[in-house]
Amino acid sequence: MLQLNVPATFMLVALDEGPGPAIKYQYPELTKLHQVVSQLIRCCDVSHKCQSSQMSQGNVALPNPYGDPACPDFIMPIQPQAAEILFGRTSYIKKMIEDANLSDETVKLLQFCCWENPHFSRTVLSELLWQIAYAYCHELRHHMDLLLAMLLLEDSWQTHRIHNALKGLRCW
Repeated sequence: MLQLNVPATFMLVALDEGPGPAIKYQYPELTKLHQVVSQLIRCCDVSHKCQSSQMSQGNVALPNPYGDPACPDFIMPIQPQAAEILFGRTSYIKKMIEDANLSDETVKLLQFCCWENPHFSRTVLSELLWQIAYAYCHELRHHMDLLLAMLLLEDSWQTHRIHNALKGLRCW
């Protein structure tokens, strides 16, 4: 599935940019797409996107504990198209965060991609804080649970994420 570039295709389908005519999926169907994307991406090496917050002192990025446990060694590097959709755009991240039926797999994907990645972390925090600011009260729990999961990531950027969640993103 990875060699067939399924993660990129599924992300594009979720964004209504996939092959074929645009189809409006219901949330449960999108949840399944996000779950497959999560499991496949977490089998890929994304270490080229990682950096330690103490890189100037010669420290390297910590190993990512959020990979798929069924795949102890990465199968392959993330494919360029999947990397561009996931790390280069914000639309797929926004789509995942907006979905009301967010699954554990989606949380794991966000944790995996935020790990030692300040740019992705900033994108996720920015979207979460925006959603929290404009969400109805009954929608807050979903976003607050996601925010907590991102703030509990124990990598070298954890303090920065916590600071920016409390103070806002202008100072990152």
